Amino acid sequence: MIFALILSESRSAGRLFVLATIAAVAQVVFLRLLFFGLHLDRSIPAAVIWGGLTGVAAVLTEHQFTNLFELHPFVWMFNGVYIGIAVGLFLRYFYRDDRRIESEATAARRVVDYGRDAHWLEPFFFGAAAYLVAFLPRSFSLAVIVMVIGAMSGVVAAGVSHFFIFSAARTSFLPVLLSVAVGVAQGALSGLLFRGFAAELLSSPLVHGAIAGALTYLLTALRGRSLATRELAVSA
Repeated sequence: MIFALILSESRSAGRLFVLATIAAVAQVVFLRLLFFGLHLDRSIPAAVIWGGLTGVAAVLTEHQFTNLFELHPFVWMFNGVYIGIAVGLFLRYFYRDDRRIESEATAARRVVDYGRDAHWLEPFFFGAAAYLVAFLPRSFSLAVIVMVIGAMSGVVAAGVSHFFIFSAARTSFLPVLLSVAVGVAQGALSGLLFRGFAAELLSSPLVHGAIAGALTYLLTALRGRSLATRELAVSA
């Protein structure tokens, strides 16, 4: 979707969203069914290679049913490779991390608790909801783009919260405020992607983006704080 904005093809967002959803489901199902046969559980290169190849396969397949990719075929191919590699690596990460958690729980003779990993889908919804509230889209194309950019922002926000902001201090409210500040900056930058929709927005795309980013980071930071506090209680 970001590539669509960069290539000035935002009006095709609805069709791109449908195609991307179909491709994502097909790719994940394929990689999960052949997860062990492709050695994704044991090899990072395998996750990269097979993720990239399935991403390319998805773009080539969709190209047979639409002319959306004809103007910039290499850009869309790169997009498929990039996203495919990310999918392969994420599937491998979550598999190995879950096995680590289970192994540690078994060794400690306690009930398995996947912690924040069990809530990995939540940031997608937090970001999408925050961006929809902040942008108040009045067209289907804008709504789709807002949701996708918001969902991605939610994942980034969750990563910042999980790996950095709450890595040391989990009892202070300062990390939450820091999250909101980071969200304002990232959100304003994301607002640049919506300049083509300025006529549909109530204010500057930068303002909408800053508000959306702040809301996204606030939601994910508060949720991360809650889950981190629970983890500390369990491990104490």
